[in-house]
Order: sequence, then structure tokens, then C-alpha cells
Amino acid sequence: MVSTSAEAVYGLFNLFLTLGTLVGVVVGSYMIYNLLRYRAREDKPAEGEVSLGELPPRQGFPIKLLLSLVLSSAIVISLIVGTFSTLEYLESPPRDSFEIRVTAFQWGWEFTYPNGVVVLGEGRIPANRPVKFIVTSRDVFHKFGVLELGIGIDAIPGKINSYWTQVRVPGTYEIRCFELCGTGHGVMIGKLVVMEPSEFERWYQSQGGVSK
Repeated sequence: MVSTSAEAVYGLFNLFLTLGTLVGVVVGSYMIYNLLRYRAREDKPAEGEVSLGELPPRQGFPIKLLLSLVLSSAIVISLIVGTFSTLEYLESPPRDSFEIRVTAFQWGWEFTYPNGVVVLGEGRIPANRPVKFIVTSRDVFHKFGVLELGIGIDAIPGKINSYWTQVRVPGTYEIRCFELCGTGHGVMIGKLVVMEPSEFERWYQSQGGVSK
């Protein structure tokens, strides 16, 4: 994967996809099995068929019901644990992370670096180093999103959300707002430029700061 955040997000997606497919196959197969087994036939009464006025036979221990409850609970618990574990991971950056404050506004992005430098529309970060995004909004609800990197952070006025990633592949990635925020929502586009560490260090020093 191109980044640690994409790895975590798509890992969670694959968990949902795998368990959802498994449930669909089991339920569909059992339904087809029962349709065939209990189908009405002219030459033979359906299995377990009860005549009018006749009591149904006494059933034994409901093993099928118990099994379905246990399996359903296990699947739901797995999804809950997987979701919260992924969120905890993405919101708990390493201590040596490089921090960038991202402020959303109608309709753009403002990046503030530790040395106080403010850049509009284009954020720069080093590759192969943990980067912590501290995200908020100046006006309405936005969402800082970089699809290729598995980044999606709510930008809420008066609230700060954090999210970290480590991008392995240098390049330019498109920033989009994933929250409908007004008439300019469609043009609220920015760039996240991931640079080689040495190249980023030279750029950052030219802005009056040292990232180490």
C-alpha cells in the first residue's frame, strides 16, 4: 500500500467484505437448501407437513437457533473490534510525528507548519516519516480527504481532530472535501505533495524552520 493509513482503512474494508460475503453465502445456501428440501410435491407430502387440526411434533434442543446466535454475535463483535481498533490506530500517531495543522474554509485548505509558515491550497510533507494532521474548520463542516492515501478527517468548527499517516511513495495527491459544504464544494480541491525527506528538509529550511 502507498501509505499506512490506506493499509489500515482497506484492511478494515476487507474485513467487512469478507465477513459480509461469508454471511451472504451461508444464508443464501441455507435458503436454497430449504427451498429444495421442503418444496411441495404431488407424489409426496412435504417433510414436516402438518394437517389441519394436528399439533406439530415436539422439537428438541434448538441447536440451529443457538448456533446462529453464536455466529451472528461473533461476526458483529469482530466488526466492532476491528472498527474501533482501526480508529484508535489512526488517531494515535508515533511521538516523532511531524505535525501540520489543516484549517478548512469555504472553499479551500490552509496548512500551518510548526515554524508558523502558512501555505494555502498545497501542503508538503516528507515521505517515509509519520505525519500528524491536526484538522479543524473556520466556518462550516468539511472533511479533509485524500482518497489514494486512505485519509478522511472531519473538519468541524470549534473542534480539533487528528489523524496520522506515513506515505511511502513520493508524489502529488489530490485533496478533496468529502462533506457537502456549500456551492463551492465541487471546486474545493488542494494538493498534498509528498517529497523525499532530504528535499522536504531543504524546502522547510528555506521557509525558516527545521523539521527534526
